[in-house]
Amino acid sequence: MAELDVLDHEFDPESDAVAEARAAGWYARTPLGIAVLRHGEAFELLADRRVRWGGVESLAAQGVTSGPMVDWMGAILPSLEGTDHSRLRRLVSKAFTRAAVDRLRPIMRTVAAELVAPIAEAGECEFMADFADRYPARILCELLGVPREQHENFRRWPNEIGLIFSVSVVEHRQRIEDALADLHSAVDDLIAQRRVDQGTDLLSELIAAEEEGDRLTDAELRTMVSALLFAGNDTTRQQLGQAMRLFVAHPAQWRALADDPALAPRAVEEIMRVAPAVNTIWRTTDAEIVFRDLTIPAGTFVNVLINAAHTDPDAFGEARFDITATRTAGQLTFGGGIHYCLGAQLARAEIAEALPVLAGSLRNPTLAGPVTPGLRLGLTGPAALPLRLA
Repeated sequence: MAELDVLDHEFDPESDAVAEARAAGWYARTPLGIAVLRHGEAFELLADRRVRWGGVESLAAQGVTSGPMVDWMGAILPSLEGTDHSRLRRLVSKAFTRAAVDRLRPIMRTVAAELVAPIAEAGECEFMADFADRYPARILCELLGVPREQHENFRRWPNEIGLIFSVSVVEHRQRIEDALADLHSAVDDLIAQRRVDQGTDLLSELIAAEEEGDRLTDAELRTMVSALLFAGNDTTRQQLGQAMRLFVAHPAQWRALADDPALAPRAVEEIMRVAPAVNTIWRTTDAEIVFRDLTIPAGTFVNVLINAAHTDPDAFGEARFDITATRTAGQLTFGGGIHYCLGAQLARAEIAEALPVLAGSLRNPTLAGPVTPGLRLGLTGPAALPLRLA
């Protein structure tokens, strides 16, 4: 059976070694359990109630078993199971419906156009710093009603919290915990303000969310908002970087999008299939289970390698990047089962609204220098992406 060292700082989920391991079998051994490599098995395991998200366990594997990081990781929605999970998801789900997200699309287009204008005028940019780092953070701040003077902090704190999903948690522990403390304090201030003067923003909707007399507590609101800021900012910025990296390498696809903006929703799915920002989804087992031909002991990490699943020939053949294609197998970036990403509609809309604005304004983008990788456990994308416009 193949072995993959997913803890190696140089591990590349798009490498030939991963493809070779997938050809040999549906899973590989890793220092943290098993890595799932094929689409069919990945799809089934992500919906399998016998496995659950292993966020707290991933911290314990690095020696962190208590403190603010563990408290936060254990309280966010993916960590909750049973009635606790059902209750919170039921209370907040109305704020993330398609209709609720569609009301935000004009704001998304406005922010995208505002950020793109100086880039188009300059004829060059560092895409991550000039657009990808700023766009999702602006959207989330507008969504939550964050005051303009706090926008930069609300962009920076989630990025620092994102280090909690790296293999260097101990090294960055103080930085992560400081960001959590600062963000929670700022969110508490926002909650206090909205309880006095509710608006039409998402935070006001979450405060007002009620079912049969049940409401979110301040602690639950704080955790929900901080998790939304992390997930909605870090993953979306990385996915935008992955999108531009792909389009620079496939200029005909970029021109097709510019000519037909209606391709944007299909482009989002294809981008997430070929170059998913979320390259790993963690699960763990509480009891021994048998799945296919494998007995998985209790306490085993099940590491779904999304890149490998999304390029599985059994599911997609030899499919190349094509934003006009219709795929019969779906991409798995948002997970599956009861823990399917609550913000999937929001993330899809953000990227789908940004891409036509970018394609319509940034003609013939090419690389203006080397791409700096930003690879870390669970999330991938460029740290720097210098572009020149023809």
